[in-house]
Parts: sequence; C-alpha cells; structure tokens
Amino acid sequence: MAPSSSSKAKSQPTLSEFFKKPGGAGVKPPPAHASANAKKRAATPIDLTESGDEEVLEVQENDSGPSAKRRRLATPDREEQDETENNEGETRLAPKKIQPQPQPRLSTTVSRFFAPKTPVKTGESSKQHGVSTTTTIAPRPIGASPVAKYVYRPSPTKPTGEHPSSSIVPATPLFSDEEMPTEAERRLIDVRKDAFRKKLGGGAGHFERRDGRGLRIAEDDFAYDELDGAASRQEDDDEDDEKEEEEAEIIEVPGVAEKLKKFAASAGPSRSSSTSSNAKSTAGVTQKFAATQTTTKGGRARKVKEVGPSGQEYTPLELQVKACKEKHPDCLLLFEVGYKYRFFGNDAQIASKELGIACWMDRNFMTASIPVHRKPVHVKKLIAQGHKVGIIGQTETAALKKVGDNKSGPFERQLTELYTATTYVDELDSADDESRASPPTLTCFVESLLGGMGADQRVLIGMVSVIPSTGEVTYDEWEDGNMRTELETRITHIRPAELLIPGKNKLSKSTSKMLEYFTGNRRFNVGRNIRVERFPEQMSYTEAFASVKDFYTSGERSSQRGDVMATLVDFPKQVIVALAHAIQYLVNFKVADAFLEATFFSTFASRTHMLLNGTTLTNLEIYRNSTDFTEKGSLLWILDHTKTRFGSRLLKSWIGRPLVDKSILLERINAVEEILDDPPPAYDKLISLLKGLPDLAKGLARITYGKCTPKELATLLTAYQRIGNAFEPLEDPSLTGFESPLWNDIVSSLPRLRKPISQLLEVIDLSKARADKDKSELWVDDEQFEDLANCKFSLLVIESDLQEELKSIRKLLKRPGLKWTSVAGNEYLIEVRHSEAKALPANWIRVSSTKTYLRFHTPEVKSKLEQRDQERERLVKESEAAWQTFLSLCNQHYAVFRDITSKLAIADCLQSLAVVAIQPGYRKPDIVEEDKLSIVDGRHPMAEAVRPDPFVPNSVVMGGGEARTKIITGPNMNGKTFTETIPQITILAQIGSYVPAASASLSLHDCILTRMGAADDLARGHSTFMVELQETSDIMRQATSRSLIILDELGRGTSTHDGQAIASAVLEYLQTIKRPKILFITHYPLLAAEFAEEFEDVANLHMAHGLGAKRPDGTSAVNFLYRLAPGMAGGSYGIGKVFSDFSGYSA
Repeated sequence: MAPSSSSKAKSQPTLSEFFKKPGGAGVKPPPAHASANAKKRAATPIDLTESGDEEVLEVQENDSGPSAKRRRLATPDREEQDETENNEGETRLAPKKIQPQPQPRLSTTVSRFFAPKTPVKTGESSKQHGVSTTTTIAPRPIGASPVAKYVYRPSPTKPTGEHPSSSIVPATPLFSDEEMPTEAERRLIDVRKDAFRKKLGGGAGHFERRDGRGLRIAEDDFAYDELDGAASRQEDDDEDDEKEEEEAEIIEVPGVAEKLKKFAASAGPSRSSSTSSNAKSTAGVTQKFAATQTTTKGGRARKVKEVGPSGQEYTPLELQVKACKEKHPDCLLLFEVGYKYRFFGNDAQIASKELGIACWMDRNFMTASIPVHRKPVHVKKLIAQGHKVGIIGQTETAALKKVGDNKSGPFERQLTELYTATTYVDELDSADDESRASPPTLTCFVESLLGGMGADQRVLIGMVSVIPSTGEVTYDEWEDGNMRTELETRITHIRPAELLIPGKNKLSKSTSKMLEYFTGNRRFNVGRNIRVERFPEQMSYTEAFASVKDFYTSGERSSQRGDVMATLVDFPKQVIVALAHAIQYLVNFKVADAFLEATFFSTFASRTHMLLNGTTLTNLEIYRNSTDFTEKGSLLWILDHTKTRFGSRLLKSWIGRPLVDKSILLERINAVEEILDDPPPAYDKLISLLKGLPDLAKGLARITYGKCTPKELATLLTAYQRIGNAFEPLEDPSLTGFESPLWNDIVSSLPRLRKPISQLLEVIDLSKARADKDKSELWVDDEQFEDLANCKFSLLVIESDLQEELKSIRKLLKRPGLKWTSVAGNEYLIEVRHSEAKALPANWIRVSSTKTYLRFHTPEVKSKLEQRDQERERLVKESEAAWQTFLSLCNQHYAVFRDITSKLAIADCLQSLAVVAIQPGYRKPDIVEEDKLSIVDGRHPMAEAVRPDPFVPNSVVMGGGEARTKIITGPNMNGKTFTETIPQITILAQIGSYVPAASASLSLHDCILTRMGAADDLARGHSTFMVELQETSDIMRQATSRSLIILDELGRGTSTHDGQAIASAVLEYLQTIKRPKILFITHYPLLAAEFAEEFEDVANLHMAHGLGAKRPDGTSAVNFLYRLAPGMAGGSYGIGKVFSDFSGYSA
C-alpha cells in the first residue's frame, strides 16, 4: 500500500511497506539460488491444520491502485523454513527468508476484513514432484480474526510419502460466531498491541493501514500480533532442527479456559500423537498471563517451564514462594534468603506500608527486604497491627545440602515460625512490652441458644482466655440477655488482643454486633488492631472433650499431667468446647502447653469477689481514663507502685474484682497495716528481693514452650536461687517475725526452691550459660547426653587426623616447620611459593594464590573438612536436643516455681498498697457488719492527684439510721465529681487499700452499679435513649439490698414529662422493692420534693453556692462552694465539671 504522504512514509512506514521491504521486521532477502517455482501461499487466516504452507495475505485495493501482497508473519515458537530446490535437485532449507514473488491471482478476492462465503480455489495448480495440488481457502465469519483469545501454534506435520503441499486441509476459524471474544477480551488484545508498538519505538499509529485513496483503515481488534513474527526471527538455528520438533503454547485470557479445552478436544483426533500430548499438557493452565511450554524432542520430554506475570520464567526461589503462599494464604510470609528476610507479592506491599520500607518489582513478584538482625523489631510492628506473620526459614545448611539429594536445587524452605500479637512470646524484660499490667490476651468465645422472645434473646456463652506469654488461663460460663451486657463486662475486664470465634453467621446477631463493636472501638484497642480468627464449625461437647483428652494424655503429657483430666471433668460444657478450640488453634503456634497446668486455671467470677461490670469500669475510670483511654489518670495508675511485672498484673486483677469475703479482706488490710507501723527485718529483705527481678511468669512460659535461651535461663535460675537462699527453712511459719498470716505464708514458702535449683545446677554451668556460650558447652558433664558426647568425640578425631595429615605433608615436602594456613575463612591450607608448585602432587587442589604464594588443599584434607562440616551440623542438632531435654527437666518443677512466683506477686501488691497508704490524707477503712456507708471528708483519688490546687472534701452517710437514698439536685456545680468519689472509695476499701478520707466506715457491698452520662452506641444500632433504658434495666435486675447504685440524670434521653415519669418509676421500684443504697442525680426538682415527702428513707442534697450583690443590670455573681449541703437546690448555675485535665474532667 502507498503511504498517504512522503514525510509520513519516511518516519512511520505503513504496514504493507514495512513487510515488503527486504529488511523489514528483521527479514533478510532470499538467497540467489532460490528456485523460481518456490512454494506459493494463498491469503488465509492462521491455519490450525497440518498445512505447512506459508500464509500470504492479498489485499485488493481499488481499480486505480495496485494489488499488494504481504506475508503473514511467523509464530514466535515456530521456525519457518522455506523449502527450495537447487540445480542439482537437492532440497535445501532457507530459514526465515522471504523473497517477494508474483503470486497467482485468486479467483475470489480475499480481503483483510471480509471473507468469501464459499471456499476459494486458486486459478493455477502447481506441479511439484509430479503431484498436482489445488489450494483451498476456507471462509471465515465476517469480522473474525485469525487470532482470538488463545493462539495455538503447532509446527507443520508432513504426511508420510507426500509433499507438504499435497495435502491441504481447509482452514477453520478458531471459534464460531457464538464463541467470539467478549468486549473485555477485545480490550485486553488492544493493550497487548499497544505494548508491542511501544516496544518497537512507535506510538498507537505506528502501523496505520490505509487504502488506495489514502484513507485510514480501522484496526481489526483481533489482528495478529506482529511481535510474534519479529521475535521468531531472532532465534538461533540449531543443528537438531532437522528432527521432528513440536511445541505448544497457551496464552490465557481469564474466563475462557473452557473454550480452550473444547478446541483442544476437537483438534486432538486429527493430529499426531505429539500434538495431542501437547494439547493435554496445556489444557490445565489457569494462571493469568502465564504460559506453560512442554516440548517433545527426539522422543524425550523436556522439563516444563512456567512463565510468570512479567513474561519471565519463574526462578526456583519464586516457585518456592508461590508454593508457600498457596499453602499459607492467610499469613504475611517472611522468607529467609541469605542474609536477609524478604517479602513477596502483596505481602511486600503490606510490609512497605506498615513498616515504611522500600518495595519494588523483581521479576515476577513485588519484593521488600529487611536485615536479619531487625526481624524481631519488624515482626512486632506487624503483629501489633493485627497481622499473622509466618517465617519461612531455610531448613538445610550448605554442608547438609552438599551431601544430600538436593545438591543442585535451591535451599529447602518451610514454615518454621508463626506469630500473632498474642502468641509472640517476647524475651524477658523486653522494652517493647505494651503494658506492665496488660499483656496481649487470646480469648475464645462459643455460645448456644436458649431461646426467649427470639431465637437468640438468651444465650449460654462459654469463654476461655489465655495469656500465652505468662501462661495465665481464665475461664467462665454465663447466661446473657439480648444486650449482651455480661459479655461486654468480660471484654472490658480482659481487653483481648485476639478473638477466636466461630465463623461468620455461626454466632447470634447480638453477639456478633457486640464483638464487632469491641474490635472497632478505640477505647478497647488503643495503639493496636484487634485480630479476629474464626474456626469454621463449632465442636459438639463430645468432640471437644475427646480433643481435650487427647491433648492431655498423648505423648509425654500422659505421664506428667494425666491427673489433670479429673479437674477438667468438673468444667462447664461450654468451657470445654472453648478450651478445645483454643488448644487446637495454639498448637499451630507451638504455645498450646500454656494449658498443661489446669490446676492453675482461674474462674473469672467467684463468690469471694465483686465483679464490676463494663459500664462501671468505664464510668469510674478504673483501668483507663475517659479522655484518651490511656492508663494515666485512672484508678489503676494511682495504685500501681509494684516493682515487678507479675505483681502489676495481679494488682490489676485485684482492682477489677474487689473482695466480698470479710475474712480475706481483713487479712489483706491487716497485712498492709503491719508493714506501715513497724515492719520486721524480714520485710526489708523481702522487698530487696523484689527489686530487679525479671518477669518470672513469662520466663516459666518460655521454658514450657521450649523457647528460653541459655542467657534467659541463667537469669531465671539465678533469681530463683537468690530467692530460695534469702530465708532459712522454718518448721513453724509463725517464726518469720510477722504477725500477719499472709506474710508468714509468703516468707516460709520461699526456701522450697532450694532443692529443685540444686538439682538443676548439677547439670548446667550457669557461668557459661550467662555468657551465652554455645549450647554444646553449657553442661557440667557431657556424658549425660550421649549423642552430644559422641559428636564432640568425632570432631576431636577429625582434628587429630588433620594433624597427622600435616606430619605426612611435612615429610613429603621436607619442611619440618610447615604449619597450616588460614585465609578468608579457608582453613588447613598448605602455602608454597610459585617455584615449589611443580614438585607438588597433581591431585592437590588449588584454593587461592597471591603474587608470591599458592595455597592448596590435599584430597585427604578436603575429605576431612567435609566430614568435619557434617559433624558440626550434627553437633548443632544434638546440642539443641540436649537443651530441650534440660528445659523439660526444668518444667518438671513448674508447679513449685509457679507457686513461689504467685506468692511474690502478692507481696509486691501488698507493698504497693502500703506505698499508697503512707500518702497524706489516706486512712484505714473500717469494715463493719452494720449495713451502712459513712465517709467523712472523702476526696476524689484521681482528681487530687492530677491537679495542683486543693480538693474540697465532702461527707455522706447512707444507711445505719440515715437515709439510704440521696437525691442530689444542682449536680452541675461539682455534684458529679462527688458521685464518682463515693464508689471509688468503696472499691479502694474492698480491695484492701487505705482510702482518701478522714475516716471511712462501711459494710461489704456485693456490687457497684452505675448509669452515668449520655452516649449512644450507633455501631450496635442503639440510640442514646435505648442505651439509657437498657443500662437502667440491667441495674434493676442485678441490684440487691447490699448494692451501691449511682443514677445520673435518668430520663434525659427523651422529653421532659416522659423522662420524669421514667425516673420516678425506676426510683420508686428500687426504693420499695430492692432497697439498695442510691445516689440519684436529677434536674427534676418536683420529683425530689415528692419522694422526700413520701419516703422517710429518702433525703435531698444539693451542691452549695453563694450569690453576690446584685449588679445594676439585675444579675448577681455566683460563687461555687463545692460543698454538699442538705435540701434542694434553689437553681442550677453550673456549666459542667470543675476540672479540666487529661484524666477526663472537662471544665
């Protein structure tokens, strides 16, 4: 075709000229000896039959323009060879060379875009080798393309005894009209064409096609990709190309795998056996833009090569990565590659975002890397964001690989470590611990429906909560209502970092909403994301019990802890189900041994403790302040003066569960009082022991899991040795010097550590372990580990043999003073000068050289070094086995160690309460039998700690002859701070602490219930009014005569009259039926007046204030006195609470 302009022809040749030029597309002119009657080809679509003809497309232009014929390009996987006859009659192969020759006119014109409805025959017959042939061109549908979604390119197959052109099968379109590609597939082909054009240096119009009048011809969406022909010409000829070779390639476009299978099945019977095998080998390829090539050559099958998304073949490492990611799809995988750890694919992009590291494309995968020594730091960052991180480690070393079956392959890799936020057991005293009192917790919930107004109104929930880093396990089973308030209470207490629950749609709707609210609420997950792991189906009780029994009675556990089953039989059924799922999950992380000591399991709620519900914990700021939800400004922050991490965790448990058993409470208060007045000498010694102690509970957990390092174990054993030797054993515990039974029990139990510690120190050398020596050198006597001793002996024999070899070399070289040389890590080298090299044996192996010297290994030395490397690898394995054996020996004394750790935690909590007690203005509470609550000059414990100005105290008496219900009006003038002070002082008294008051006398309360403030819960579909009523309903249901209740502005969520009616009804019910102690805050003065008049047990109070002289405009200055005064308020002038600080008080 002629270009439209001369300038355009120079810069961008048309498609016809591009291929007509002798040098176009890398095509060289034909040789001079090419025959005139060379094989001629007709213009057809790409023929999928065995025809070997070269395909030539003839384009018929208008009457005035010439007819142009251009050659259809070859396929990239097929070497086209023109067969010509020379003058001598022999056949030669002229590969990839085309000579433009006049072609016979077709009886019917075959256009580039239109096809005849009937087969077309050429006007001439060619006679070659005496065989007359007629070329037949099959029609194809209008607009059909030779290349659709798949291109199947077989090499020509020559019929036996016939010329290739003698048997021509009509060309058949790849797909019928019904199977034409979709619009999405057309766009995909356009993208490939544009990419090819850009690769050749042109833009979208580089191969513009024009007709005889210079008008542009629209591109066929399915035109043949010119890249195929260009690429095929760049392949080098091979002398084996004369043999029969056939290749099949499949390029997949998504969504058409079935069409490929249909085509392969229809084409199979008419092809040779090699073609059929190729179709079968490619029919199962499903990866997008991936190609699988299977080649049969000379009857031998070549190795299958898989091509990745980038068009490059997968490397052995990439194949390992691909396999590991398919095996562990829910993990963010970190691969050990040499001296780095690498992320691949989507994991690399996630790591780049979370860690702030670079991410780039490397062959077929996006990748990012981190140094080996930074692995713990980055893993902690990832698990803190809720990711599950897997470490793919190299499981073979160079020495073992050299003598194994995998000599030429990549290093074997597999999943060696798996972590989440809860299952990552950090090193002792790590600076990265999130909180002293709140280590990450895994909690498993299961439920069964009990019915009610709806199918899930009432449910029975089972819970098992475990802290793998310390081995603490808590369980509970309870019945819950539609609002799941009991579930909220436990979540607020535990604050799990990871939830293990049934799969989606396996939990009731109300429970699911509560858990979703928890995982998305900032006050529960400050600084971290809560991970949710789901198991597909919940076990039945029978299945769960069998699973738990198998865990406790299998392997070594059978002899050590088989008696635990007697304890588990008494556990509630839902707890057993939750325990089975938790064990099954933690086995994958190798920390399931946290459940081995079931005797140390604790119940979440017991009869000796008051359980503060979630609303009370939040309103009174027990664990977190209500501003930024951190620990500072909370009641825990005020009381926590512990010296150890395990003591801090126990104190948090004490604060959340105040005592309701009077004898235990008095024992604790008296123990605090004893060390305040005149502590005995033993107290100072005991407190000095607590200083500098590591986290003993975490250390025991690391021993149980087999993750403890020699240095950590030396730290633990040294600490326990110091504790055990601090006090002499006593037959009578009362001789310790304390009067308190609690202190006597603690001090008298410590010497029990002496026996187990002495047994362990007979095995291990603590000085070597403390220096972090190699595990093979830690033992007092190696003979107790026979295999380890044999490895060491084998290494000594090899060293001895090497010295004997040196003596032989000295004699051979006649150099008595010759010594081994070591250079750049190569040991046992013989170093000689260049002039001496000729005299050396020919079988010596040259290792390195300098300008002056040559260095060699003898064959004997090389063999011995290989043996030594293998023995060293075996020594590492045997050393690790010996270490794990010793940790198992330590774990046999777990019960003693754990009991002593618990007693030290109690001592730490008592001394922390003593530190609080010596602060100015704190007094010992008086616990009485009479049902009353009397506080004189009580102060808010957090408010006075965070503000520099003095706090105005207040007094109140409830019960004991005084009114049990106090209605407070004018609350915005500091009344709300007062109402928080009363329950906080009550909690302090019932955990055994001194209180911030001039005096406090109170009976034991079985619960403290609060309904304060106004907040909606739209995440769970609850409005402000609904939340208010639901919390009030729970209070009315749970209240008893020994409860303390705080109700703040009840009825504010609706209209005035409705709100007053609700407040009046609730107060009357509590006053006449339940009769608890009530602090009722209201803005309804009429209600206060009516109840004070109707009930003798109701009194009105208000926050006092003073009014100054009237101004000329009629207003007066208001002075807030912050004092509680009897009677009703004459007006409410407050604008909120009086405090403004980070602890949650707003001005």
